[in-house]
Amino acid sequence: KNPKNQKEFVLKPLPEVDSWQVELLYQNAVRASSSLGEGLDDILKEEIILQSESDCKVCVVRNGGSGQLCMRKKPTKSNLFGFGEVQSTLQRGYGQYTIEGEDDENSLGELTHAVFVIHGIGEAMWSKEDVSTMSMSDELDQLRMVVNRKKVVSWREECKKCEKIKQPLPRPPNRVEFLPIEWYDKVRSPSHALVSSLTAVTLDSIPALRSIANDVIFDVLMYLTPDYCEAILQCVTTQIIELFSTFQRIYPSFIEGGGKFSLVGHSLGSVIAWDILSILKDNMDKSIPKGDRNDPIRIDLPESPARGRTLAILDNKQPTSPMGYGAYAAANATNGAENNDSKHGTWGPNLSKKMLQTIPFTPDMTVFLGSPIGLFLTLRGVHPIFDEMRAIAEAERASLIPSDNNEEASAPPVFDISPIICSPFSLPTGALYNIFHPSDPVAYRIEPLLLPEGVDKDEFPSPLFLSADGKVRLHVKARQVGDQLFKQFGTLSALFDKSVEKAAADAAAADATDATRKKAIAGSNDGKEKTLREKPKFSGCIKGRECSFRLGGRSARVDFQIQPGVIDNEYLSAVSAHSSYFSNEDIIDFIIFNTRSVVERALVVGS
Repeated sequence: KNPKNQKEFVLKPLPEVDSWQVELLYQNAVRASSSLGEGLDDILKEEIILQSESDCKVCVVRNGGSGQLCMRKKPTKSNLFGFGEVQSTLQRGYGQYTIEGEDDENSLGELTHAVFVIHGIGEAMWSKEDVSTMSMSDELDQLRMVVNRKKVVSWREECKKCEKIKQPLPRPPNRVEFLPIEWYDKVRSPSHALVSSLTAVTLDSIPALRSIANDVIFDVLMYLTPDYCEAILQCVTTQIIELFSTFQRIYPSFIEGGGKFSLVGHSLGSVIAWDILSILKDNMDKSIPKGDRNDPIRIDLPESPARGRTLAILDNKQPTSPMGYGAYAAANATNGAENNDSKHGTWGPNLSKKMLQTIPFTPDMTVFLGSPIGLFLTLRGVHPIFDEMRAIAEAERASLIPSDNNEEASAPPVFDISPIICSPFSLPTGALYNIFHPSDPVAYRIEPLLLPEGVDKDEFPSPLFLSADGKVRLHVKARQVGDQLFKQFGTLSALFDKSVEKAAADAAAADATDATRKKAIAGSNDGKEKTLREKPKFSGCIKGRECSFRLGGRSARVDFQIQPGVIDNEYLSAVSAHSSYFSNEDIIDFIIFNTRSVVERALVVGS
């Protein structure tokens, strides 16, 4: 196969299911052609139909001029005189070859980390031969090569320093493998009825623009339907399970040696990764306590009736339907029109039935690149759910919710602690990072959904700048200082301009309060005192406080933005921002830093 925009010949290995049959045919041909063999007449008639490509076969043929034997792969149905057929000559083994980055990879140590990467929208278009944009497989090949080169260069520099001071040389850095998970060709087969119907209804005009709609935007529309959402999740989960099993067979001591697995999702692939973790969370052992007096913040599923009743009291109403905390929304469908509570959303995929198949590991790290998860979660109505979790955790910590056996709590209520601001929601992963370019039009934040409803947007904590060593570049710091000064001067100017208006508004509010008090006193003669219950306000609750999100796992924060360049126009950057994550230097350094082996981390701590 010739890669895009290149003329170099690439060796492509046969799948394992076919290689052993081809090898057997090769050995029979060698045996038959020897002096003790029975001749090649029968061997030249044998054909092997490939299981991986049912429309192709492998046979032994004589080379035209030299008469030497060779093995050839060609279509099962031959054209007239073979015109127009695409045939490939098979080679036993790789032979002598060199590839870019091979020396760097051979210089590295053992494999200690495997990263499953799920592609996003438009992969059907990027994988076409006539499109210049690289597919995810090509991008991961480049990423793997750059990561290996960076590791080797850094290691060799350390070796030179150790040689100068006559210290033992450091061990070679660990190797990281990136495994692509492709779902577009499994779900969007040309023979599929939906794809055929889409092709039939597509107009013939402006084909370039219509291909963008059909190959890019259509992926999102497909995922919003329960049937195709389930098909995509099943496809991705099955691939991860198969690669996980194959990986363990090739590296049997990988897990015992401290090897770890991680997930990376780009664009729509990050939504798929989020939903896979949601399903994993939903299928975990339900017997694990979700919260108690010793660990009151670990509350994810309010399973006990006491907690449900107390939550209804907090909301000043009786519960009419179960809370939608499951990873699938089918449970709420039985309530029909009676379920009008806006708090009944879901953080997971909208499936028609519960999905039992899950990935066989808990990721050490989950990274979302250019993710629209914030948009999807908003559409799923998850903000009230996360806010409810926060309210339950707050009430549990303050001992306002009675125990499940309705006995009096032995410990007195605690009121001298600061309120819980961040929702205690979490997913089964060691760490979670939502990384985005500030100019990416597809990327959305996640942290505001974990904060209480009603918090002003100006009070949201700013996303942290992505940096492996925690350092922010000088021009970024200068820009931050300028923006902060501009904001402060703008605030002071606004306060000065509105000082008179605020005084008048306060006077009017005082008059209205006095009138309301007099009216209440007058109405008390009838013995019917009315109280107004206002919704709690969270304006100003984040000022001066450091937010820590459980969703981040090891990281207290979730949202991270890429540091802009010295000369960076946000509108010009928006053109390429969504497709440049795998080549971004900050992200590459971040992945290298967070996929270090246990030995490398210990060496850094020791130094």
